[in-house]
Amino acid sequence: MVRTSGTILACTLACVAATAKAENSNADRLCSERPGLTTSACITAPGRLQTETGLVDWTLDRQAGEREDTVVIGDTLVRYGIGGKTELRLGWTPYGIDRDRDAAGMVNRAHRIGDATLGVKSSIIERKGDNGLALSGIATASLPVGRRPIGAGDWGATFQLPATYRTSQAVSFQLTPIVAAEVNDSGHGRHLLYGSAVELEYALSEAVKADFSAQMTRDDDPDRSVRGTPALGSVAVSWQPGNNTQLDLGTIFGLNRAAYDVSVFAGISHRF
Repeated sequence: MVRTSGTILACTLACVAATAKAENSNADRLCSERPGLTTSACITAPGRLQTETGLVDWTLDRQAGEREDTVVIGDTLVRYGIGGKTELRLGWTPYGIDRDRDAAGMVNRAHRIGDATLGVKSSIIERKGDNGLALSGIATASLPVGRRPIGAGDWGATFQLPATYRTSQAVSFQLTPIVAAEVNDSGHGRHLLYGSAVELEYALSEAVKADFSAQMTRDDDPDRSVRGTPALGSVAVSWQPGNNTQLDLGTIFGLNRAAYDVSVFAGISHRF
């Protein structure tokens, strides 16, 4: 009887330990801001360095008889956690190709480097436990180190307020309001841009997630041909083969005439 009780107790403790290990492993899995149109509220852990890179991003925009194809390679965001509730952020677009064909059939090509960004992200509300609400704020300044049309041509600034609400291990919702001093399409000066994005994330398994997101912004560019309220939708999938690496693939598509036609992207995130 004593031997049987001891066996039951040992099995129970082993199951509890295995469950706790699985929960800790899941909690420690990388939290990337890729893919999709929203931004997650999670903060990089103190002393950890995380990179999120768009390996390739192709965008097609057709407006009034013109066609513009843009390919961006290696667009990277570096996140470094400090103090537990804050992270420092550095971004750069190292290379882009732009092909613009006007209504008369003339084609212009440009090979450029893009701009850099500096930012900080701080936690406002931390999630208690596995489920619930997390809220953070992101302030970003863009530096015109690149050249148009890949670079913006002037400095800009953006503020985001990412909110993530997790209802279970499988389902979470994200909301990302944004307001920005966006660079004018002319490359000189700034104008107001504001809007929001929403997302539903569903875990198909512990390693694979599907993201469905949408975004609408108001762009008050002085150029009337650019000014408008573009609406976008996105479908993406991500796979985490381990706790520190994520691969993603997806598409973004225009939902109204003010938006570009389509974008296809693939990326990788890694935590060191």
